[in-house]
Amino acid sequence: MNISDELFSASDAEIDDAIKYSSPMVLRGLLYQLTGDTDVFAMPPGTSTKFGTGKEMANEADADLIKAKAAAYLKKLRDSGADEIDIGPEGRLHKSLSLTAGHDIPEHELHIWQEEAAFDRWARGVRWKGGKPPRGAGNFKVAVIGTGITGLNVAVQLKRAGIPFVVIEKNPEVGGSWYENRYPGARVDTSSRGYTHLFSYDYPYKHSYCPRDENLEYFKWVADNFSVREDIQFNTEVVSMDWGDESGIWTLKAQGPSGPRVFEVNAVISCVGFLSRPQLPDIEGMDSFAGDAFHTATWPEGVEIKGKRVAVIGSGASGYQTTPVIAESAAHTFLFQRKPNWCIEDETYVKKLPPQALWLDRNFPFYSNYVRFRIGALINPDTSKPAIMVDPDFDDPHTLSPLNKATRDMCVGFIKRKLASRPDLIEKMTPNFPPMASRPIRVDSDNSLFDALLRDNVSLVTDSIEKITPTGIVAGGVEHELDVITFATGFKANDYLWPMEVRGRGGLRIEDAWAKDGPRGYLGAMVPEFPNLFMCYGPNSNNFGGFTVVDLLELVAQFSLRCIAGLIENNQSRVEVSHDGYWRFASILDEMESKMIYMDPRANNYYQHGGRSCVNGPIDIRRMWRWLNDPAGTPPAENDAGLRPYFGEDLLAR
Repeated sequence: MNISDELFSASDAEIDDAIKYSSPMVLRGLLYQLTGDTDVFAMPPGTSTKFGTGKEMANEADADLIKAKAAAYLKKLRDSGADEIDIGPEGRLHKSLSLTAGHDIPEHELHIWQEEAAFDRWARGVRWKGGKPPRGAGNFKVAVIGTGITGLNVAVQLKRAGIPFVVIEKNPEVGGSWYENRYPGARVDTSSRGYTHLFSYDYPYKHSYCPRDENLEYFKWVADNFSVREDIQFNTEVVSMDWGDESGIWTLKAQGPSGPRVFEVNAVISCVGFLSRPQLPDIEGMDSFAGDAFHTATWPEGVEIKGKRVAVIGSGASGYQTTPVIAESAAHTFLFQRKPNWCIEDETYVKKLPPQALWLDRNFPFYSNYVRFRIGALINPDTSKPAIMVDPDFDDPHTLSPLNKATRDMCVGFIKRKLASRPDLIEKMTPNFPPMASRPIRVDSDNSLFDALLRDNVSLVTDSIEKITPTGIVAGGVEHELDVITFATGFKANDYLWPMEVRGRGGLRIEDAWAKDGPRGYLGAMVPEFPNLFMCYGPNSNNFGGFTVVDLLELVAQFSLRCIAGLIENNQSRVEVSHDGYWRFASILDEMESKMIYMDPRANNYYQHGGRSCVNGPIDIRRMWRWLNDPAGTPPAENDAGLRPYFGEDLLAR
């Protein structure tokens, strides 16, 4: 890693000031890795969690000492005049990562955690056996559908691997959901430093949790910085995909700016996501409303809400995010809520990162790597499981495990603290299902929906909506006069690949392949009778198995890319999953899912569909990492529940 000129010109005071904003737990491991300082061994970690609660170090004096050591290290590095620095002895990595994690990492998992730290930013791409693309790579073309976080990842990896491809995007710009969702208050609820591609782990985000515009800027930067924009067909929507049994070719029909288009490719990687098609409710009189009415995902450019009477229908993430922002300028805001959702407070949620924190990212060697690793460590599978899985021996009327109860107590305490002056709202804002049975909503400690509900110009309406009239909404027999209605009513989350018409071997429709019990995918990616079709963010890929959602998306993309690379290297043309492998994975997934809190019948949301979840991925990400790693390589001897995701076994390649 190169040492920045900025560090060479920094004064002692600038370094000392920046270090004040550092993470002691990040420094705990990083200092040992870079210097071998064993004093940090005796400094016990604190109780900080994925929700940002608790303190990092058990003793403040230890935190101060670590920061003092870090400042001294940076000053010494500055004064050394060195141009670059490496990560240090490989033998220290196990201990240094364990120190930052706050717990010992098993030796056999070290390679997974090193990958998560992004020491090799290209670790989740194609690995050619000869180090370069074989001769046949130029004859195998791939279609990528969508330019959200996964579509851009796939495009960048294909370009780097030297495999021809085309990206098809229905919008005029990259970003997927982050392009479409421009409603006021739209913001990511995953730590932004964990919401980047592995190859861009050090992107200089300005917020801990970035607003929509900053996320979109990142997506644009990826497209431009890695030169994939030229490979994207914008304003072009895929209408159908048909597999040719004889030709071994996928034919994609699309509608573009100049009319119909046809693409013929050897493989398709669908990256359309599952939260991309808005879901509108069926309410009497919806078409009669005389004012502006729209879904949050189709928020019109230039719509005016200042001084207007605005209704927000829905209590999911978009409804809870947009209501406080709308209330700042609307004459009156009405939140129509059928059922409340759990909110997790975070002191940093809407606040900018201090410039000193960004200075550390730029100037402290490998600091960004250890920050990324720390995020993963806080949501590692061993820590996450007690919060999301049912404890059959735990007896409580409201929750399903000791940690689930602790989470509920924390959330209820937040509600009572924020709404202390309005006890009538406390019950209305307390869900009747366990936390994690629906998607929890991260909110700022000081600026959230709860603060908005205390405003004179905000009303919470919990009566059922009876109808919409030309002038407003009738609920509980009362008509609320309105100028604007926004539907924060979610997405068609369980309609995977819809509205595309997808036909595989023998003309089999994808809907018929999923007729038994809804959408499924082998490792979230493949369906029998659909050769060379891969799905990223496919069924059961909404990660509940540890690390971030983006980690699982990248691993599934990696699997898809390495299947394609395996075909090219083996001079083969097609690969599909066997029916036996498909249903063997389904049984593993269903068995894990039966233990998950999100299957609690008291919740009613997109997590459940027809008695199961088609969206959530309950399997430990360490197992998924092993299964998704090397499909065309030499199969290992060890067996995990009979699943064998390798060419010649579960994967039929020819």
